[in-house]
Amino acid sequence: MNVVKEVAKTKDDALNKVLAKLNASLEEVVYSFEETKGGLFKGTTYECSGFLKVDIISAVEEFLKTIVNGMNLQVNIEVTTVEDTTTFKMFSNNNPILIGKNGQNLEALTVLTRQFIKNIAPNDGPKIVLDVEDYKDRQISRLERLAKNLAREVRNTKVDVEMDPMNSYERRIVHNVLSNYKNIKTESTGEEPNRRVVIKYIE
Repeated sequence: MNVVKEVAKTKDDALNKVLAKLNASLEEVVYSFEETKGGLFKGTTYECSGFLKVDIISAVEEFLKTIVNGMNLQVNIEVTTVEDTTTFKMFSNNNPILIGKNGQNLEALTVLTRQFIKNIAPNDGPKIVLDVEDYKDRQISRLERLAKNLAREVRNTKVDVEMDPMNSYERRIVHNVLSNYKNIKTESTGEEPNRRVVIKYIE
């Protein structure tokens, strides 16, 4: 990853030097400052370190390939960015292993990748989604169908239903699909890793 460092008497000047060297706009760069206080006759200076956001995507792709290859799997990765979210769709020679039971391996890989990004860019890393072929799409469809069926049951019986524990991504799917469902509201309850969605009846 090409990290550019420049020193100046103000943060703005240091940042502008970095942007010029990278030939990029502010929105295209991840940057941070380090302040150095001068001695008696020297003022404070600022060192700005910066690199292109697109370089993070390349670094993440290489990170994923290293991890998956370490599982004795071969993998190809398709990268797409829509708005502020980048999706890494993986195609391996053993997708069930990569996904794991109930998506556990894929979820663990997602956690590792987000930590990798946080180490590179603590405050300005990209939002990411990891997928294996169309597993996430099928997962969304399955959860949406289940949530709607349970919501109809709650609306008919007026008895709240507590779903099985889910990760934050899955809970968000349920909350979103039922957000405008008549006479229904959803709440998350419990502590990780047993946090779950409760579907409630409201008048």
